[in-house]
Amino acid sequence: MIDKEYGVKNYEVKPPEPKVVGADYVQSVDTLSAQDFMQIYLETLRYQDPFKQTDISKSIDDMVKLNQIRYFSEVTSFMDGLKSWMNQMTFINSLNFIGREFVFKSDLLDTVKGGQYYILSSEELSDVKVQVLDGEEVVKEMNMNLSRGLNPLDISDLPTGQFTVKLTKQDTEVVGWQLGFIDKVSAVGIMEGELMFDLESGRQSSASNIIYAGGKQL
Repeated sequence: MIDKEYGVKNYEVKPPEPKVVGADYVQSVDTLSAQDFMQIYLETLRYQDPFKQTDISKSIDDMVKLNQIRYFSEVTSFMDGLKSWMNQMTFINSLNFIGREFVFKSDLLDTVKGGQYYILSSEELSDVKVQVLDGEEVVKEMNMNLSRGLNPLDISDLPTGQFTVKLTKQDTEVVGWQLGFIDKVSAVGIMEGELMFDLESGRQSSASNIIYAGGKQL
């Protein structure tokens, strides 16, 4: 039949034959092979109106975006599974920590919770002034010779409270040391992907706070 307005033959467009599939079939763009996609592309060109041509590049762009979404979803799913597996392995291995003593890093010297505190030094230092502070007030001051490793801190005559500790040598603040307390692990657990220890003193601490393990100095 001749189109009166344009003087050309109309395309006799026939709808594609329906495809009969099983009840469990799920159609997805990301499962198309290159051959399937080219067949759809050629069929689209064949049946499109020559005066209203479809921009196939948009379809390609949409397909790429869908594949990217699927890719990142699969990566996220894989990483979640890997994280869960690693947490399980970490938990199983950490069972060996129950009953063992470690020195845990602490920012405060807490005489309410008590326990034995240590200064962990990276080098040997003589005549170091150790100050225990309640805010700006010096509660206790002592001189110590620090060996490399653990050095027990005498807190027997301190009042009840939480204090900070400052080290100086010849009026210069000492660096390269850490304050810690010794405690025994009574239970372990995983919290938000982090290995946590319940301690005999009632404290709870992360495994990342362990600053010393083993050795005769304990």
